[in-house]
Order: sequence, then C-alpha cells, then structure tokens
Amino acid sequence: MIKRSLLLSLLLSVSGSAQSLEDIFAEGKVSGNLRAFWYDGERELRIDRTALTVGGILSYKTAPYEGVSGGVSLFSSNGITSLTHMPESGQTHNLNLDGSSINTLGEAYLQYTGYDTSIKYGRQRLDLPLSNDYYNRMLPNSFEALSFENRSLNHTTLKGAYITGWKYKGSDTFVSPTYSLGVDRDIAVLGGIYTPTASLKIELYDTFVRDVMNAPYLQIINNEIWKSSEGTTLSGALQYLNERSTGDKAVGDVDTYLLGLRGILTQGSWSLSTLYTRIGDQSLLGTGGRYEKMGWGAFITYTDLQIDGESENAGAEAYGGVLTYRPDSSFEISAKYMKIDQDDAIQSNSASLTQNPRPDSDEYNIDATYQPNKEFRLRTRLAYINYDRESTSLYKNKSYDETNVRIIADYLF
Repeated sequence: MIKRSLLLSLLLSVSGSAQSLEDIFAEGKVSGNLRAFWYDGERELRIDRTALTVGGILSYKTAPYEGVSGGVSLFSSNGITSLTHMPESGQTHNLNLDGSSINTLGEAYLQYTGYDTSIKYGRQRLDLPLSNDYYNRMLPNSFEALSFENRSLNHTTLKGAYITGWKYKGSDTFVSPTYSLGVDRDIAVLGGIYTPTASLKIELYDTFVRDVMNAPYLQIINNEIWKSSEGTTLSGALQYLNERSTGDKAVGDVDTYLLGLRGILTQGSWSLSTLYTRIGDQSLLGTGGRYEKMGWGAFITYTDLQIDGESENAGAEAYGGVLTYRPDSSFEISAKYMKIDQDDAIQSNSASLTQNPRPDSDEYNIDATYQPNKEFRLRTRLAYINYDRESTSLYKNKSYDETNVRIIADYLF
C-alpha cells in the first residue's frame, strides 16, 4: 500500500528543489466538482432505498518543475437525509455499510511529464477497461498504482498500469484488488489506442491478475461508416472481452466472454442507437457486474442502461435502443429501452462462479442533461424495470418490479 506520509514527503522534496517554492504552489491549480445527489428507488420484493447526499471532489495540483508535479484530491460524501441505509452494492468488504460519511484522500500522487510520456505514481483515478473511476454516483473509484501514457508513435497512445490497491466508489478504504478472495494479488494492465483516421479508433488491452485471470479486450469504433449528402451519418462499434483462469485459480475456474455491438444513426439533432450484448456462462470479473468479488471498474457493456447492470449477468443476452434529441450543446434528452434474456439453466448451476439472481426483464429509461454553462450541470433519470416472473422458477408468482428516480446536480470549477 502507498503511504500517505511518503507521498507528501516526496511532494515536498520535489517542490523544495525548485528555484521558487512559492511559485510552484502559487501557480498551482485548484479544481473541484461539488455534487448533490437525490436517489429514490421503490423495489418490490426488496428494500426500498431513498437518500439525499451532498459532497464531491476538491483537487489541487502544483505547477510543474522540470516536468514534475504533484496533486491531491479530497473525496467527500455526506448523507443529508436517508430513509434507509443505502449501500451502493453487495460489496461488503469495501463499503461504508452503515451509511456513514466518506471523507478520504482519494488522490495523492507525483507525476512526471516529458518526451511524449506521462508517468504517475500514487493514489489516482484510472481510465482502463476493467480498472476505471466508475463515477456514476457520489464518488469515483480510485487506485494505488504506477501508471504511464506514451504518445511518441504516430496515431498511437500506449497505456499501462500496475495496481496494488483499490478504493471502491462507496468506500473510504483502500484494499488489495483481490481482498475478498483472501489473497493479495496486484493488477497489471498494458494496452494501446490506435487512431489511423479521425473517425476510426482501435483499442487493445490486456488485464492480468496472477492466480486469478488473464483478460484481453478489443474495441473498434468507426464514427463514420457511411455519410449521406444530407448529412445523415452511420457509426458503429464492436467490443470483445475474453477472461480465463491463470495460475492457482484463486477465484475458481474462470471461462467467460463479452461480445457487444453498437450502431448509431445520426441526423441533425436526432440520433438512434441499436445495442447488443452477449455474456458467457459467468459474469465478468473486474466490472460493476462483479462488485461482490472484484468490481474495479464500471459496467463496460454498450447495453449498460439498467438500474442494476442486468446485462452483465452470467448468460445474459441484451437488446436495446436509445433515441436521443440534442437541440444544442446545453441540453440532451434520451428515451431508452432494454430487453434482457437471462439463462435460467445458469441460475441453478452451482458450478458457475455467480448464480444469476434475476428473471428476464424489460427496462425503460428517460435520461436528461442540462448544462447551460461549464460550471453547472443537472442530470435526471426516470427508470422502470419490469421483471418477467414467469421466466424463472425463483420468482414465479412473485411481484418483482422496480422504479428509480435520480437527480444529480454538479457545480464544476
């Protein structure tokens, strides 16, 4: 684990070697994201959840000296009203279950930038397929890691990270990425992004966790497959993830995959997306769908529109569509539909790493974002999920639907 005192000592040491210690701090930059979050979920067959939370992120980064800079970020989440304890997930090993406030040093790092390369060491947010900040509620994930990015090759960005600790978004504690397994294993990620043209992007990553899994990931995005003379544009994307056991198989036999497809037709202020996901016989490690074991990142499926990430369940097959209207840069509203077929055979298969707990479902969302200027942003979500109780013996003849309302207000500076 990275010690806070060590990072602060290193930061002061580097700063003290500058010609003007005062300039390094005086020319530094303060930034932040103050957030208020209202959540109301009515859930048949499960506990309702309602809460109003305020907090956010306050960051400071020094001015660079000889390419070296340092930064810190305070993460804060404080419940104002809570009709129920509202744990973010079932991830009991890395979560403030009692609903208590979170006030922690989410970032504390040293960074070197030069020669088309950036190297960062310490507590930090990451943007990798299976290890990312997952910033969809009050606070993001953060990591204790050594990361790098290099842009010396034309049209290419090389990225990598060696991760030793992880703080889930709903927790104030950094733990080993494999803490829940009773072992201590780090995450190694190596990958790159290739953009031969302005419209084409190819991403390739490999995530390796000793004695747990190896997971190569490929994504191809083409933002202009076809364009008409009237300006109608067709874009598309493909993603594929493959996960297999390694070494001592600390989490058991891992053998699963993700296949995703996305197509978007855009005309003026309107766009229509079609989405598809297929998951193998186990849910995915390293994503929100496996938060009870190892959920270092957000749901990565194109069909991630749901209240509970249903499309990453073992054996899930998801189909969906999104109709979006964006009249200008300040406002956007989307109507979303998702149908998810679950595999009932997998639900009762004890050999699977995760038994699928849900029946088939249909979900309907209306999401809107209003951002009149760079400082203020308001987002809302109204969602309804209708479970087909006849699709599985687990919930036959039981009512099991959910409604979900979210309002998120951000002040950015």
